[in-house]
Formats: sequence, structure tokens, C-alpha cells
Amino acid sequence: MKQMAPIAGLSTCLILYSVIVISAWAYIGEQQQTYSIFNHFISELGSAKFSDYHLVYNIGLICSAIGFGYFTRGIAAYTDTRLNRVGIRLGVLSAVLCVGVGLVNEDYRIPHLILALGFFSTAAGAVAVFSWSILKEQQNPFPRYTAIHGFLIPVLFLIFMSMPKDLMAVKRDAGPLFVRPDIWWLPFFEWLIFVALTSWIAIVSIKMLHLQRLEGHLAVNTPQ
Repeated sequence: MKQMAPIAGLSTCLILYSVIVISAWAYIGEQQQTYSIFNHFISELGSAKFSDYHLVYNIGLICSAIGFGYFTRGIAAYTDTRLNRVGIRLGVLSAVLCVGVGLVNEDYRIPHLILALGFFSTAAGAVAVFSWSILKEQQNPFPRYTAIHGFLIPVLFLIFMSMPKDLMAVKRDAGPLFVRPDIWWLPFFEWLIFVALTSWIAIVSIKMLHLQRLEGHLAVNTPQ
């Protein structure tokens, strides 16, 4: 698990960004518009109605969710503290919910919305607990800047949840007649959360590899 955790974390990020680029490239919206992170939700890439490569996105999302679960579980191999055990439980739950997001795509609006919000909230909670552990528990070997980065994720999520949602109802009622603003802040903030989360996973994964090298170096140089 110690060796697999950083590989799982980096693979999670690589898979996600790959399937997003592939599915966004082929996306054609209700008004024949191309995909934009400034006014489209991430989950719209999984819609069978508008995304030709929706299966690529949804399968990739499920695979990356499994990778995120392995990455989260593997944190215990580096620092098994009281706070981290709570964070791991939240992280594994968020991975399970993310699998659900891939299985129940955006075309099934209400259940998909519940799963997606559940994923983001538990992922943000997990990272917040991990970050608190980095600051407060001396056994935690991860640097303080990963905690500062980690706290950005729940802050962005809280901002996202407090933003007006009225345009979502307009979009639902107007259907193909809905005109998206050039910058729709609600989906754009979802993208900010996504980038913050995936970059945190990548940075922590790289730090895990660094800790492995240090441990190996110490083992080689320690007298028997």
C-alpha cells in the first residue's frame, strides 16, 4: 500500500485530465456550442445526450475514483494518527460516491446531483481533516504547505455552496433555449474545486515518493 498510494494518486489525476480533454473535445451542447470550463459543469461531459465520448468520461471517472480510494487508504502507511484515520474514512466514502457519479450520469439529474454533492463534500472534509493533522500532529510527515493547499478545497466548496443557484432552474426549464453567460460562476467554481483537489492529490503523491526515497536512503546508510 505504501508503494501503491502515490502511483494511485498520480494515476487518478492523469486519468481524469485525459478523459476530460477527450470528452470535451467531442462535446456539442444544446445550442451547438463547444465545451467551456467557464460555463459548463464538469458532469456535463458524462451526458449521453451531448457528449459523444460520455462513456470514456464516465468509465475514466470510475477508474480514477478507485485510484483515489487507494491513494486515500495509503496515507495511513505514512502517518497513522487519530485525525488521519477519520480523514481516511471520509476519503474512502468520497471515492465510493465518485464511483456512483460515474455510474449515474448527468442525464439522471436528481440522483446524480445527490451523489456529486456527496462526493465533493466528503472529499473536501477528508482533505480538511488531513490538513488539520499536518498542522497539529507531529507524527504527520507532510509539509505545512500541503495543509495550506488542502484547506483551500473546503473553502472553495463552501463558496460554491453559498452561490446563487437560480440559473440552474432556468437551465432546466428553458432546455435548448437556455443561453449560458460567458462566465457562469457556479460551474467555474466547481472547476476551481476540481483543480485544487487534483493538484493536492498530485503534490501529496509526489511527497510520498520523496518520503520513500528518504526512507530507502536511510535504510542503506544505517549501520547494521
